[in-house]
Amino acid sequence: MKLQKPIAICFPRRTPFAQFGKSLAQYPAHHLGKIVAEDILTQTKLPHSEIDGIIVGEGFANAPNSARVILNLLGLPNEIPAVTLANNCVSGMEAVVEAARRIALAEGELYLAIGEESQTAMPFIVKNARLHKETAQLEKLKALLPDKLPEGVELRDTLEDGLGDGETSYGMQVTAEILAQNYGLSREINDKLAYQSFKRAYDATMQGLYKEHLIPVKDDEGKIMEADEAVLLRKGLVENPSRMGRAMLLFENPQFKFEEFKTKYAKYLKKTHGPTLSIFNASPRSDGAAGVIVCSIEKAKKLGLKIEAVLTGWKMKGVDPNIMGLGQAYATLGLLEDMGMNINQVDQIEIHEAFAATAVAALEEIRLQTGFEWEKKFDEQKINMYGGSIAIGHPFGATGIRLICNAVMDLKHNPNTNNVVLTACAHGGVAGALMIERYKSE
Repeated sequence: MKLQKPIAICFPRRTPFAQFGKSLAQYPAHHLGKIVAEDILTQTKLPHSEIDGIIVGEGFANAPNSARVILNLLGLPNEIPAVTLANNCVSGMEAVVEAARRIALAEGELYLAIGEESQTAMPFIVKNARLHKETAQLEKLKALLPDKLPEGVELRDTLEDGLGDGETSYGMQVTAEILAQNYGLSREINDKLAYQSFKRAYDATMQGLYKEHLIPVKDDEGKIMEADEAVLLRKGLVENPSRMGRAMLLFENPQFKFEEFKTKYAKYLKKTHGPTLSIFNASPRSDGAAGVIVCSIEKAKKLGLKIEAVLTGWKMKGVDPNIMGLGQAYATLGLLEDMGMNINQVDQIEIHEAFAATAVAALEEIRLQTGFEWEKKFDEQKINMYGGSIAIGHPFGATGIRLICNAVMDLKHNPNTNNVVLTACAHGGVAGALMIERYKSE
């Protein structure tokens, strides 16, 4: 969809992203979202009466309506509407789109959009317990845990379940390897993108480029965390790239050999050439939150808010859940069609790296359809210039707005960049793309 009037993107902010179970483990997702919302309101001195709504994107909610809980924790006026959206890994992007949609419909002029996730806080659950009389009550259930559960009652990890939809799709790592096989992607090309993600993110962090968007947060030891945890942890890898090739392959290990992979997932495999996915070319499990003010240009001017960029269009697309990464290609191409543009008119691309293979396969699909020389553009740092999810981390609901933060960096530090397409895929086969452009004041 191409917007008739651009919509302002103001004050994008985020917490540093932390490793699963580490520095931000003590914060549930809505508390991470609260930190971001509070920082935006404090730093901008935004009058509460000017807020038309709070929209939160979150893959797995730890609160019945995280947006409303955040509003209440901050003591904002009760009359402000608040809603939480769940669209897996594009939830933060969906929150921004929903805010823009409401503005376009004249339902309001200014919204706070938050994307958040604490993968650490995603619980273990007991599935089907209420279907059995002997486990239908909590005390009875406790008496039978852990090894006396009736047939059909099972302990489940919602994080693992969240990496697939539990009904029609495989885990995300499987979908990534399927794409690597079908598109003939070598481990070397996946490792190339992954290594550059680490190096570019590390270099940008050391240069202080990320500081403009990062909110200092107390970590689990009470120390102030000012940078993305995974980025700093990969300093040794950046300095010694040969380590990339020594990382364990996900589908070539004692628990799951590649021959078993080929047999089990044959339905979706067009061809095979050997395993490619490793722990170093996949995004880490993460905790974090990000946020942005989405408002009309008129409202931004009235309130004296700096317009960092404008949103001019978006597209949401779906593909088969088991080739989910390709959604990024179709969302991007669909967006460009709506905008009346071609891929070579895009100055920068910010693409989500759930796995290197999901990003590379999507770029390959774009190349096959348009001739786009993505690897040349990548080498010229026109794609993920400051690193991506593999290096920075991927708190599901936060990544969409983290991509907006990176797009704003692209515009600020590169005077020849006037537009950025950002895109992300999500389990279940959903994907989205946004067009972010430089604001040119009238």
